[in-house]
Amino acid sequence: MTDVGSGPRSSLARRLSIRIAIVTLATSLVQLSVIMWALNVDYDHLALDHVRREANWILRGIKPGPGKLTFELPRDMGHYDERNQDNYAFRVLDRGGQVIASKRAPILERTSPWHPASREEIPSFWFRELDDTRPFYFAGGQRFQIGDSDVLIEVAIQGDPAGIHRWILFYEALEDVWLPIVPFTFLIPLAALFASRGALDFLTRAAQQAERVDPANPAQSIDFAEIPREAAPFAAAINRLLLRVSTLMQSYRVFMGCAAHELRTPLAAMLMELEKIDDPRSRLLEKDVLGMSESVNRLLTLIRLQCVEPPDLVDVDVGAVVWDTIESLRMWARAHHHEIDLDLQEPGTVRGDPVAMREAIRNLVENAVKHTPAGTPVRVTVRSGCMITVEDGGPGLPAQGLDRLFEPFHRGSQCKEGVGLGLTIVRRAVDLHHGSIEVGQSPLGGAMFHVRFA
Repeated sequence: MTDVGSGPRSSLARRLSIRIAIVTLATSLVQLSVIMWALNVDYDHLALDHVRREANWILRGIKPGPGKLTFELPRDMGHYDERNQDNYAFRVLDRGGQVIASKRAPILERTSPWHPASREEIPSFWFRELDDTRPFYFAGGQRFQIGDSDVLIEVAIQGDPAGIHRWILFYEALEDVWLPIVPFTFLIPLAALFASRGALDFLTRAAQQAERVDPANPAQSIDFAEIPREAAPFAAAINRLLLRVSTLMQSYRVFMGCAAHELRTPLAAMLMELEKIDDPRSRLLEKDVLGMSESVNRLLTLIRLQCVEPPDLVDVDVGAVVWDTIESLRMWARAHHHEIDLDLQEPGTVRGDPVAMREAIRNLVENAVKHTPAGTPVRVTVRSGCMITVEDGGPGLPAQGLDRLFEPFHRGSQCKEGVGLGLTIVRRAVDLHHGSIEVGQSPLGGAMFHVRFA
């Protein structure tokens, strides 16, 4: 049984990954806030970067033309329009000092350290405060090479009413935080997903062990050798629970075995006394006592099978066991007006308990005889070494309730005989050999049971 609750359950590894992703994202946001605050406080660095980025944005408007450079102001640089004409200025000079483009060039002519008449080399970069008492009052320039020609792009900012410095902060944060950290924001949860799944493998192995645990065997427990320290108390509690269940099952078996054993003697004595009484009513009572005796014998058989452990298994000739069992049932089946057809196609050898196998076959055949009309054919086939099929030509099994066929004391709605332990004995014998049993419709028209002793 694998259903542990209604509805689908989310993966623990997925939960951990989502939480790690949230923590990683929160950490990135905090780091972004800290860096943006630091950049905003570090005015000198922000001003220098402002000049460099503004110059690079203007550089996009310079295009090589036939014999000269042309310029067109990029569309996203609207802060140089008429509304901000007193706050922003730029100019673009070639190597000879010729102005390629400009806005409010006079302020830069007064501020720039480079003059074409000086015949000096264009400076690679320059910066100057325009008013050290007010923020965002500065000018600067940077040299760029376009083809074989050098150009100098100079800018001046007075007050920054368009808030360009906010974009500078954004781009700085993008380069310093988002570009190096965002990939890890996605990679870390994925890595955590694979790592946590590997770390939780011990739960899968423990579940596989739990599926194989027989609660009735006190020697069995779940091996938690690789379990983390945090889960050790839970693991110990599981093994203590298994031990308590095993003790309870053992007590139940002892009680049922003792009760059944104590009933056998008085039932046998009652049958002997009833045989001496020549009265029709005693025959009816004798039939009831026989049924009780059969129930007690089946109960003892079931308890014995529950106590058999795999270490006691031996090599068993499947064909010989099936043949002996069928031969011992032929006279009884004929007394109920049934013939058993035995077909040994490919009998083989299996590691198992011969008594348990014999009980399984006997109960399947007895069910076929008891629950079908007189004269109904019963066929037993052995093939593929350990595959045994018992089928009949009776009315078959009802479509509903098949999942309860092997429950103790369960009888079908059409069943008039027995107490419902026969198929339970079959199931226990098959489980003892780690085999399988399938129920279906026989070509003869009735029920068909496929039993495999692995």
